Amino acid sequence: MPKKVDIVERRNQIAQATWQVILKKGIDKASIQNIAAEANMSVGLIQHNFSSKAQLIHYAMRLVLDRMEQRAMDRSNAFAGTKEDKLRRLMKFLIPTSHEEMMEARVWIAFLGNSFNDPKLLELKEKMDRYSRKLITVILELMTELGYLDHQHNQDLELEFLYAFIDGLVIHAVQAPKQYTNEKIDQLIEHYLQEKMENNANG
Repeated sequence: MPKKVDIVERRNQIAQATWQVILKKGIDKASIQNIAAEANMSVGLIQHNFSSKAQLIHYAMRLVLDRMEQRAMDRSNAFAGTKEDKLRRLMKFLIPTSHEEMMEARVWIAFLGNSFNDPKLLELKEKMDRYSRKLITVILELMTELGYLDHQHNQDLELEFLYAFIDGLVIHAVQAPKQYTNEKIDQLIEHYLQEKMENNANG
């Protein structure tokens, strides 16, 4: 068993070195040689753990997704507060605010460009999309319960509107983290919710 744990740790170390190469040089420069140099390992050791660059890229992308999901689960399980607090917390789950989250989001976006021509990466992208839509469905249910949306609202349209809003915040936060601070994101989410509440009250 200890040997198996060591293998996972080593693969994760290599995957994280892959992220760093992608962030510094771009995904096209994520060669086995560059990754080995970043990880302070031999090319042979990288190849011992991953039979091809494609397998390494798939593993590195899956690790990003796994960490995002685990972080959201940990935060959700540890949360204690009102339903209003929970609503705002859920809306921020997918938006990177810390250094670690920002790094993972930038790597994930870099991977997305390759997913269109790679069935395995596309499968991971679709898994992330399903996870995001499930989370947004929970958010919409809370919004309805709290009076931000009418019970007769168009579920599909509201999901797409909210998904686009959150996706836009993710992109802006990654591109301009100094401008899209934690406080700015809170302000934008609050404005979004206030508009929904006013529209529901007037409609």
